[in-house]
Amino acid sequence: MAEETPEAVTPAEPEVVVVKRPLWQRVVKWTGIALAGLALAVGALVLGINTQPGRRFVADQIAGLTLGSGLNFRIGRIDGSLYGAMILRDVQVRDTKGVFATTREIRMDWRPFAYLNNRVDIRSLTSPEVKLLRMPALKASGDPNAPLLPDLNIDIGRLDVARIDIAKEVDGRARYLGRLAGKAHLADGRAQLVLDGATLTGPSIAGGDKLALTLDATPDKNRFDIDLKLDAPAKGLVAGLAGLEAPLALAVQGKGDWARWQGKALGTLGGAQLANLDLIATNGRFQLRGPLHPGVWLKGPVERLASPQLDLDLDAKWADRVADGVVKLHSGALSVEAKGKIDLGNNQFDDLKVDAILLKAGAIAPNLVGRSVRASLALDGAFNRPVVDYKLSAGAIGFGETVAEQLYAEGRAQVDANRILVPVRARAKRVSGLNAAAGGLVTNLTVNGDLAISGQQVLSDNLRIRSEKIDATAIIAADIGKGRYTGALKGRVNDYQIDGVGIVDLKTDAELYAAPGGGWGIKGHIAGNSRKIFNDGAREFLGGNAVASARLMLDPKGVISISDVKMKAPKFRVLRGSGRYDPAGPILINADAVSDDYGPLTARVTGTLNAPVVLLKAAKPGLGIGLANLEAQVRGRGNAWAVLAKGDTDYGPFNADVLVRTGNRLAIDVNSGRFAGMDITGKIAQTAAGPFEGELAFNGSGVVGRAALSAQGKLQRADVKATASNAKIPGQAGLTIGRALIDANIVLADTPEINADVQLANLRQGNFVLKTGRAKIAYAGGNGTAQLFANGSTGVPFQIAANAKLAPDNWLVAVQGQGSGIGFRTAQPARIERRDGVYHLLPTKLDFDKGSARIAGSYGKGMVLQARLDSLDISVVNAFVPDLGIGGTATGSLDFAQASPEAFPSADARLEISDFTRASLASVSTPVNVSFVGKLLPNGGDARALIRRGNTTIGRVIATLSPLGPDAGSWTERMFAAPLSGGIRYNGPAAVPFSLAGLSGQQLDGPIGIAADFSGKVEAPQLAGVVRASNLTYENENFGTRLTGMQIDGTFSNDEFLLNSLTARAGEGTVKAQGKVSLSSANGYPIAITADLDNARLARSDALGATATGRITITKNPQVSRIDGRLTVPEAHYQIIRQGAAEVPELTGVRRKNPNGQEDTPAQVIRRSFGDFDLNLRINADNRLFVNGMGLESEWRAQVTVRGTTLAPDVRGTMEIVRGTYSFASRRFDISRGTIRFQGSTLTNPSVDIQASTTAEGITAILTVSGTAQQPQIAFSSTPTLPQEEVLARLFFGTNVTNLSATEAIQLAAALQSLSSTGGGLNPLGQLKSATGIDRLRILGADDVTGRGMALAAGKYLTDDIYVEIITDARGFTATQLEISLSRTLSLLSQAGSFGGSSVSLKYSRDY
Repeated sequence: MAEETPEAVTPAEPEVVVVKRPLWQRVVKWTGIALAGLALAVGALVLGINTQPGRRFVADQIAGLTLGSGLNFRIGRIDGSLYGAMILRDVQVRDTKGVFATTREIRMDWRPFAYLNNRVDIRSLTSPEVKLLRMPALKASGDPNAPLLPDLNIDIGRLDVARIDIAKEVDGRARYLGRLAGKAHLADGRAQLVLDGATLTGPSIAGGDKLALTLDATPDKNRFDIDLKLDAPAKGLVAGLAGLEAPLALAVQGKGDWARWQGKALGTLGGAQLANLDLIATNGRFQLRGPLHPGVWLKGPVERLASPQLDLDLDAKWADRVADGVVKLHSGALSVEAKGKIDLGNNQFDDLKVDAILLKAGAIAPNLVGRSVRASLALDGAFNRPVVDYKLSAGAIGFGETVAEQLYAEGRAQVDANRILVPVRARAKRVSGLNAAAGGLVTNLTVNGDLAISGQQVLSDNLRIRSEKIDATAIIAADIGKGRYTGALKGRVNDYQIDGVGIVDLKTDAELYAAPGGGWGIKGHIAGNSRKIFNDGAREFLGGNAVASARLMLDPKGVISISDVKMKAPKFRVLRGSGRYDPAGPILINADAVSDDYGPLTARVTGTLNAPVVLLKAAKPGLGIGLANLEAQVRGRGNAWAVLAKGDTDYGPFNADVLVRTGNRLAIDVNSGRFAGMDITGKIAQTAAGPFEGELAFNGSGVVGRAALSAQGKLQRADVKATASNAKIPGQAGLTIGRALIDANIVLADTPEINADVQLANLRQGNFVLKTGRAKIAYAGGNGTAQLFANGSTGVPFQIAANAKLAPDNWLVAVQGQGSGIGFRTAQPARIERRDGVYHLLPTKLDFDKGSARIAGSYGKGMVLQARLDSLDISVVNAFVPDLGIGGTATGSLDFAQASPEAFPSADARLEISDFTRASLASVSTPVNVSFVGKLLPNGGDARALIRRGNTTIGRVIATLSPLGPDAGSWTERMFAAPLSGGIRYNGPAAVPFSLAGLSGQQLDGPIGIAADFSGKVEAPQLAGVVRASNLTYENENFGTRLTGMQIDGTFSNDEFLLNSLTARAGEGTVKAQGKVSLSSANGYPIAITADLDNARLARSDALGATATGRITITKNPQVSRIDGRLTVPEAHYQIIRQGAAEVPELTGVRRKNPNGQEDTPAQVIRRSFGDFDLNLRINADNRLFVNGMGLESEWRAQVTVRGTTLAPDVRGTMEIVRGTYSFASRRFDISRGTIRFQGSTLTNPSVDIQASTTAEGITAILTVSGTAQQPQIAFSSTPTLPQEEVLARLFFGTNVTNLSATEAIQLAAALQSLSSTGGGLNPLGQLKSATGIDRLRILGADDVTGRGMALAAGKYLTDDIYVEIITDARGFTATQLEISLSRTLSLLSQAGSFGGSSVSLKYSRDY
C-alpha cells in the first residue's frame, strides 16, 4: 500500500487596480487629434491643388461642369497661382451648339477667399484678344427662386479686353473689331461703374460704335452721377444686333448729388426723336417724365398705339433691390397705369396692379373696333409662381361688322414653373354683325373654363360655351411660336342658319390627346342634320333633309385627317370618305357617293395645295344632256388649271381639253373639245376693262359656227353665227336638223341688247317634229319687237304664231295657233307690265274653238296665277299628252299665289267638268260629270270631289290636310309632312280613276269599287279600305295586249296597298298576281309584287304577237329596285314592217303622211324615272318564234338573258333558225343557216348571220346577210360562180345581164343600190324621185292575180291627207290607187286597174 502524499499549494497572484482618465480628457484628446489631421489634410490640399497637377485637375473639373443654361468652359492650361494672379490659356466657351467664344489668354488677379465674406474680389481681368463666333444659344434654366440682383458684393478693379473679334454670324451683316475697358464696385449700397467700349473701323471692317458710361451712386457720401453716351452708326454692331437701318444715339447727363440730382435722357434714331425724358433723383426716389416715340423703331401696332407720342410718367423708389412706385403711359390710343412693388432681391411681385384703357381699338388691328375697352391685372407672389387676377370689360369689341357687345371676363390665373392656368369666366349680351340666325347663336353668351399655357403652347379642353342655342365645350390647341391655332367644339349647336343653304343642327364630340412624339392634338366626331334647306338646287339634289357625320383628327404638326365620312339624304348618300391634309406636304382626299338622279360619284384629290390633282367620276350626272360615264381630271399648278374630261351624252361622246389661267386676268384655252359630234376649239381671255374677248369655233355633224366674245366699252358682247344642213347629232337623242340659220349678237348690260334671227326647218327629236320655225328679236334700251312662228308635231300637229312689242315697262303679246286640231288665239293682245321688278299679266282672254279661258297673274318676287274657264274643251290636253283621249268641257276657276319661292303657297280651285270621257280606238267610256272644290292655305287645306253619272252619284272624295308651321322646313316639306285625313268612295267605270294615271294608249274598262279612309301624312299616308272589281278589261293599243275578265281583290292597310289577288284571262292563258305597294314617299314607294303567267298572250297585233309562261317578281325598296323572272315563250309572232323599201315585193298600203313629209321613226331616248329597275330576266323559247314580213317566213328558237335596267336593258343571247324561207324579187329562198346574236348593244341592232339559197335559170343563187340588223351586209353568190349583177339579172328578169332593156337595167341598178349598207353610191330611182318631185317611187314584183308584171310605182301626196299612186309595167298594165286618211290609223282606199276590176275599202293600219 502506497504511502499518501499531501497536495501541493499554489501561492495566490497579486491584485492589480487600473485607474481610467476622465471622459472629458479623452474627448479633448481625440478632438485635437482630428482637428490636427484635418488641418494637415486641408493644408496639404491647399498646397497640393496649387501645383501643376492640381491646376490640371481644376481645369478638368471645370470642363466637366455644364451649367443649367448649357454653358460650359474649357481651359487648356492654368499658369500661376489659383489664389492670386494666374493665366488661363486656350479658353473656350460652349453652349448647346458648341463653341461660340474663344481666347488664347486671360490674365486674372483675384482673391477667392473673399467669397467667404459674400464678396467677389477681382483685382484685374485682362485679355489681348477675345473672339466671338456667334451669339450664344442658351437653355432657359437655373433656379427660378434665385434673385435677379443677388445680395453679393462685386469688385472689379480693372477690366481690359484689347481686341474683340466679332464674327459676321453674330448679327448676320458684317464682321467687327472692338475693345472694352472699365471697372466696377457694387457693394454696401453703393454702385460705381465705368465702361469704355468701341468698335473700330477699317478696310472691309464695319464699326464706329462708341459707348461711354460712368455711374457713381454712393449714398453715404452723398454722391450721385450718371453720364451715358452711345453712338451707334447705321452699319455698326449695335444697329446690327437691334435690326436697325438708321443711326442710333443715346445720352444721359445731369448734375447734382444723392440728395438732389437732375438730368436729361435723349435718344434719336435716324435723326428722329426716340426719347426726351427729364430725370430727377432724390435720396433714392427716381422720376422720369417726357415723351417716347417707340414707333420710330417698332412699326405696326406699336407705332399706332404710341401715336402721336407715348408720354411716360414714372415715380419710383429704389431701396434694398426693391422698386416701389407708379408708372403711367398715355397716348392717343392707349392709357396704362401700373402701381406696386417689384422685389428683385426675392424675385416677387408685391400687390402690383396694372390698369389699361384702349382708346382706339383700330390701333391694334385696322379692322378691330371697340368701345369702352378696359383691362385690369393684379400680380402678387413670386415671379415664377404669381397669382394673377384679371378683369376685362368692353361696351363693344370685335372685328369689322362682327362685334361682341357688353363683354365682361374675369379670372384668377395660377402660375407655376411648368405652366400657367388661366380660369376664364366671360359673358356677352350678344354678338352683332352676323346673319340673324348666327346672331341668335351668340345671344346671352357665356364662357367658363380654363386655359393652360405652357411655353408657347395654349391648351384647353373645358371651355364651356353656352347661349340660347349653343351648349358646347370648346377645345383649343395653339402653338404661338409656330403661329398655329386650332380649335373644336364638343356639344351641340341648334338652329344654325347658313346663308343660302339652310338651317342645321350640329353635334360634336372632341378631345385633346397627347401625341406619341410629344405635343397635343385634337380628335373627335361631328354629326349634323339639316332642318331646312333654302337652296332649291341643293334640296332637289338631296331630295330633302340630310344627316351627315365624320371623324376628325388634328395632330400637333397641323396635319388634318378626316375619316368615316358618311351622309344620308333621300336621294343622295356618301358611302365612304376620308382624307388627309399636311400644310407642309401632300393632300389626299377620297370620297364615294351615290345619287338617285346622277348615279355613283367618286372624287380623288392628290398632289399638294399648290399643285392639286383632282379626279372626278360620275356614272350618270345627266345635266340635261344625258351626260354619263363622266371622268374629269383637273391638275393645278400655280395660277393654271388643266382640265381633261370625257364621257357619253345623249348627243354622242363628249371630251374636253381645257387650260384655265387665273393670274391677274382669267384666260381659258379650249385646246380641243367634242360634243354632239362637233369639234370645239378657241381661246377667250379677260380684258383690262373686265369683259372677255376671243372666239370659239364648232364644226361637225352638219353644223358649222362660231361664237365671238368682245368688249363693248365695259360691257360684254357676244356674236354668234351658225348654220346646219342635214345635220344629224349622234347619240341616243336622235336629233336631226334639216336646215338651220342662226345670227345673233348680244350685249350684256342692266338692260341687255339683243338682235337675233333663228330659222329652223325639219328639226326632229323623238316624237317632236318642227317642220318650220323662225324667231326674230330686236331689243335695245328696253324697247324692241319679237316674232315667233312654229309648225310641227308632238305626236299631234301644232302651229303657233306670236308677235310682241316690247317697251321698258310694258309688253304687248298676240298669240294664235292650233294644237291637236283645236284653234286658239288671244282675243286682244296680252299686256304685260313691269312694276318694281315684278311682271304683271293683265287679264287676257284666250279663245278656243270650243270655250275660252281668261288668265291673269304676276311673276317676280313671287308668283300669282288666276284662270277662269268658260266651257273649255279639255281635249286640248291631248295636244300635250298624245293618245290620252280625254274629252269633256270644264267651267270654273283656278287661283294660285306664292309670295316667294320659300313661302307656303295658297291655291283655290272650283271646277265643273261635264261629259268627261276617255276614248280608245274601239270604245269611248261612259260620260260622267265631275265637280271639284279645293283650297290650300298655310294653315290648312281640303279638297272635295263629286262624280256623277247622269243623276246618280257614283263617287266622292274628301281630303283635308293641316300643314306644319314655318319651323318645320321648306313649304314642300311642310306640305308632305302635313297630317292628312279624308276618304274616297267610288262605284263606277274604271276609266275615270284610270285616266288620272295619264297612260296614253292604254285603257281600263268595267265597273270597279273603291272604299278607303286615309290619315297619317301626305308623304306617308295611313289607309284602311278595299278595292274590288270582277269584270275589268285592260287594253294596250301599242302592243295589242288585252286582259279580260280581270278580278281584283285589294285592301289598304296603313301605308300599303295589299293586292290580295289579281286574275285575268290573256288570250287562251291566264295572269295571276299578288303583292303590295307602299304609298309612302318618304320610303320611296316600296314595291313587292309577284306575277304568274300561264300561256298568257302579252301582245297581239298585226306586227307582234306573243304568249309567255313563267313568274316575274318586282321588288323596290331603299336598297334595291329589281325585276326578276324566268319566262318560257311557247309562241310568238313578229311582223317586219319597213314602209317604202325598194325590195318589198307587195304593195302593203298607204299611210297618212307625216306633217313634215317624213315617215315616223322615233328614236329611242333614255330618260330616268321612278320606274328605273334593275333587270334579271331569263327568256327561253325552244321554237315557235315566228318572224314574218319583207318576204321572210321563218321559225326560230332563242335563249336570252336581260340584265341592265329598264331604261338601259342589256340583252345577251342568241336566236337560231329552225326553218324558214325568204322571198326576194318573186323568188323563194330556203334558209339553211340563221343566227342572231344579242351582245348587249341596242336591242334593235343585233348581229346577223343568215344564209339562204334558191334555184333559178340553171344556177343555185345564195343570199348571205351579215353585219348588224341596222347595217346589214347583203351579198349574192351562186353555184357555179357568177358576178353579183348576173345573179340578180337572172333572179329579177330570168335572163342574163346582156339581154336587159334600158328600164330593166335601171331596175337592176336600183336593186344593187338597195344592197349598199351605207346608202351611198349610184341611186337612179332616188335621183329620178328628186328630179320629178314624186313623193314615193319604187319597184314592185310580178303579180299573177292582177296580171301585173315587174312594175314601177309612183305616188304623190295631193294634200296632207290625200295620196294617189300610179302603177305600170312594160306590158301595158296600169293601175291607180287613191287613199284618203280619215285619222292617223284609219284610211279610205280606192283602187282601179286597166285589166278590169275596182274596189273601195276601209283600212286600219298602225306602226309598232
